Amino acid sequence: MNVKTGSSVAGDSATSAIWTLLSRISGFGRVVLIGAVLGPSYFGNLFQLANQLPWLAFDLAIGALLGSLLVPALVRHVTNEDPESVARVAGGFLGLIVLLFSGIIAIVLLLLGPIAELFALPIVDPATRQQFVSTAGPLLALTAPQLIGYGVAITGQATQHAMGYYKIPAAASIAENVVVIATLAVFGIVFGTGIELEQVTTSHVLLLGGGSSLGVALHAGIQLWGVSRLGVRLRPRAGWNDPDVRQLVRQAIPTSGTAFLNGTRLLMLLTISNTVPGGVVAFQLALNVLNVPVALGAKPVVHALLPRLSGAYQKDDMAEFSDRYLRGVGFAFLLTLPAAMAVASLGWLLSVGVAVGEMDSDAGRQLLAFGITGVAGAIIGDGLYHLATAASYSSSDMAGPLRAQIIRVGLTLLGSAAAMLFSGPEVVLCLAVSMSMADLLSGLYLHRRVRSKLIAGEYGLVHSLSRSAGCAFVSFGLAGLVGYAASLLVDPLSVVNALIISSFAVLVGLAGFVAVRSRLDNEMRGLIDEALGRVQTVSTKAAI
Repeated sequence: MNVKTGSSVAGDSATSAIWTLLSRISGFGRVVLIGAVLGPSYFGNLFQLANQLPWLAFDLAIGALLGSLLVPALVRHVTNEDPESVARVAGGFLGLIVLLFSGIIAIVLLLLGPIAELFALPIVDPATRQQFVSTAGPLLALTAPQLIGYGVAITGQATQHAMGYYKIPAAASIAENVVVIATLAVFGIVFGTGIELEQVTTSHVLLLGGGSSLGVALHAGIQLWGVSRLGVRLRPRAGWNDPDVRQLVRQAIPTSGTAFLNGTRLLMLLTISNTVPGGVVAFQLALNVLNVPVALGAKPVVHALLPRLSGAYQKDDMAEFSDRYLRGVGFAFLLTLPAAMAVASLGWLLSVGVAVGEMDSDAGRQLLAFGITGVAGAIIGDGLYHLATAASYSSSDMAGPLRAQIIRVGLTLLGSAAAMLFSGPEVVLCLAVSMSMADLLSGLYLHRRVRSKLIAGEYGLVHSLSRSAGCAFVSFGLAGLVGYAASLLVDPLSVVNALIISSFAVLVGLAGFVAVRSRLDNEMRGLIDEALGRVQTVSTKAAI
């Protein structure tokens, strides 16, 4: 069994972040292409909802929390260099997941009509609503099996994280995105762009649904290959007979409530955004903007921290646990805080740059601008929530994330109710802002809960965050002014011009942030050194 040793949190985070960046770029391109090919239309909304349904069902069952639970359960066996036990526990849990998700797929297939009716509920025009429902059934049936693929992929990812490997888990989704991008490109070439609901045929549905499901299958296959190359054979087993797996299931029961609430929240947001033609596409693109900095800043740190926090807690070393968590938060927010400020100050400009194809209209650009700018606060809140969740599960606190998720859902529900009072792009803005407020408050609550259990050490998190926040505010405030001034000099402000100006403004802000933040302490310099070292390693291996 190949177990990676001797690496640092910063180094493993940098590796994960580099490959995650490539993955998120491909994912961002995927959603942009959906808008470009299908446009601000109800068919675009439907395709995005059909692709999200398996992930929503995954979230409703146990969601991405699967990895957070499985990693601590595997760490003990990895430390003991026991590949048979790693394969037994991971395979046993995978067997239960496949069984559970197969049942969920069967339920989805039986309830295709009601599910389609739910998604179509916000559509006012009866004829459009009926066309939406009749088209949704076959497309949802083709994408529903993706649920098992996600279960396999996340299990493989968690197993590799427990063994100290992060490259393939972060990079595997690139293959899925490339397949979907190729599917959309073929669709545009063969059938054209801007297809309306009444024009949709069986060929349209088969190509889009089959292509997206093929991408998920490839993603899952790569994760399985990643596990096998480490000397562990991951396959579904009868986990209900395994005491370790049963213990894991007992932990999963309370966390399933957290996952269910998160899935319910996302379902609610996407359904209400279907009030507006193109609203689901615009809101999903805003979510992608949110996910990129979280995936680059918080999640790589979470992946690197989780086995280390679990190990420290199992050794009953709360001093190490406390120091690792606090430094992890400070390290992650070196990226998260400037990203949030960049989105807040330049989101309006970025929205013009990604409004390509059928989204390149006044309505499309406004939808995108409201959605992207509105999620700026969620970048901070969601990042903190993920970090605190990792610390909670590592220390066997299952109740904290659930309570934080209740806060999230309650505040989002209030915002969604308020969104129903509006029409047009304002619906997307209200949803995005309510999401930001919910993520911020729930993240702060869970962090304070974790902080109450920690032992005071030499690391000053407040000083680190205040320095990062101040530098981000000044540098990206200046970047926003640079972007605005440059946009006044260009007429018309086309997609290409907007991309060039926003890229330049982001570089200005980033350069200012790095230059000033590096002078205050060693945190930023350490991050840069680790990132450059990992980039050089990746480049050397690619050249060989």
